[in-house]
Amino acid sequence: MNLLKKINQSLDYWPNQFAIISFFILLMISIFLTYRIYNIEHSNEILQVKEESFYIKNQLENTINYSSNVVKIMGFIAAKDLEETEFESIAENLLKKNKSVDAIQLVKGYEIYKTYPLKGNEKTIGYNITTNKDHKNAADEAIKQNRIVFEGPINLIQGGRGIVGREPIYKNNTFWGFSAVVIKTETLLKAMHLNKSGATKNFEYQIVQKETDLNGLKFFNNNADFKKGIIHKTYLSSGNWYLYVKLKNPQYLSKSVEFLIYGIILSLMIALYLRKLVEEPIKLETLVDKKTADLEKLNLELKTRAKELTTVNKELEYFAYIISHDLQEPLRMITSFLTQLEKKYNDILDEKGKKYIFFAVDGAKRMKNIILDILEFSRVGKYTDKKESINLNEIINEIDVYYKIEYPHGKLIYEELPTIFTYKSPIIQIFQNLISNAFKYSKLDVAPVIKIKVVNETESNITFAVEDNGIGIENEYLEKIFVLFQRLHTREGDKGSGLGLAIVKKIVESLNGAIWVESKINEGSTFYFTIPKE
Repeated sequence: MNLLKKINQSLDYWPNQFAIISFFILLMISIFLTYRIYNIEHSNEILQVKEESFYIKNQLENTINYSSNVVKIMGFIAAKDLEETEFESIAENLLKKNKSVDAIQLVKGYEIYKTYPLKGNEKTIGYNITTNKDHKNAADEAIKQNRIVFEGPINLIQGGRGIVGREPIYKNNTFWGFSAVVIKTETLLKAMHLNKSGATKNFEYQIVQKETDLNGLKFFNNNADFKKGIIHKTYLSSGNWYLYVKLKNPQYLSKSVEFLIYGIILSLMIALYLRKLVEEPIKLETLVDKKTADLEKLNLELKTRAKELTTVNKELEYFAYIISHDLQEPLRMITSFLTQLEKKYNDILDEKGKKYIFFAVDGAKRMKNIILDILEFSRVGKYTDKKESINLNEIINEIDVYYKIEYPHGKLIYEELPTIFTYKSPIIQIFQNLISNAFKYSKLDVAPVIKIKVVNETESNITFAVEDNGIGIENEYLEKIFVLFQRLHTREGDKGSGLGLAIVKKIVESLNGAIWVESKINEGSTFYFTIPKE
């Protein structure tokens, strides 16, 4: 009897032990999977905040760039002694075209001399900015750097809060004063598409001065804590600011906890099932296979979800290639059949018919070029070659040889250019497209002259300028020319697709650089772009 009792106790013990061990093994697997999900969801939300930060940064920098153009124009007016006669009319016109600027000022010495509009800004006239230490320091910094320096956020004399950008003005090489713009916080919020508290449905934002960071005066009146949570902090050189972007309701932790709870429940259920399987050896093999399959399915779903993030870009690239290939095939057929039609019925067709065929074939060729440019645009940033030291003089010389044939009367002038360490193919494409545009949009009665030079060089970056004497670009289009399919000039013989400058902009930004243009109608344009040395 005692032996039988011990055997029964043993049979009761092992199933329980097996169930407990199984539960802890499955629990460890659930914890591991939860950790993976936690990392993936956390990374996704960090990426969301970064993308939003870059978007808001671009919105703010566009506003600053537009206002900088206003400052330069008013500085030019003052430098030419036209402020007395032209200030009101030009300032009025500039404010109509630049909704991102609330007021324009001329500061004579350190005293505000003129303000437009005057209504609502009467208190600013005669105000000496040296009475405020921060204002004076910002003004002195603008003189020291001889460029536009933005100060803010500050409490404005006329009421409210905003930023002020000042650029020094010199007459006959003597300091005269400043050209300045005022941008109120409300205008910045509107430009960045934010509500009054500096937030959107999913994100909260804050801009602070670099020196004081979150301990100083803030742009937006919100109570968000930017020291914890999903936050991205980026630097805005235009105003020496920090931009904070915070995700309002992070979900990565709740999703991980939810999965862990389900994992614990599932582990417990599987452990109980395994206990039952040990107690019923006949059903053990079938049930183990079933539960193993369920666990493998769960692991497969997790792996599939992780791979989705890495395969999206590759699928988009395949999609762009297939679309471009399928679109090119009917274009080749159209071109081929129209060419054969012209050959076969050349004696029958009149000049108008031949002209129609020519236009159709030319249109098909243009469409093919557009498709190829779209494909090229989609591939920007996916470089297969390795970084190398590139002598820019050799690249420009090769481009010069080509254009001497096509434009024998044109000149391509370049200084002793530096050697940089980067990808070769995108650098060639940047200079090729900019030089091609300069020749393409030259004046019909003037030999094109293109100059390439280095205008600024720091320890990490180089700024290049490609200057021409062509037909120029109107100010209102200086930003639009970098947008896809934007062609401002449609002269006969111009066969561009409207993607060249968009491709250049995307290449420069993929190399962590920036590009912009300055131009005057009938005088020419200068394209500036900055790229890292390495």
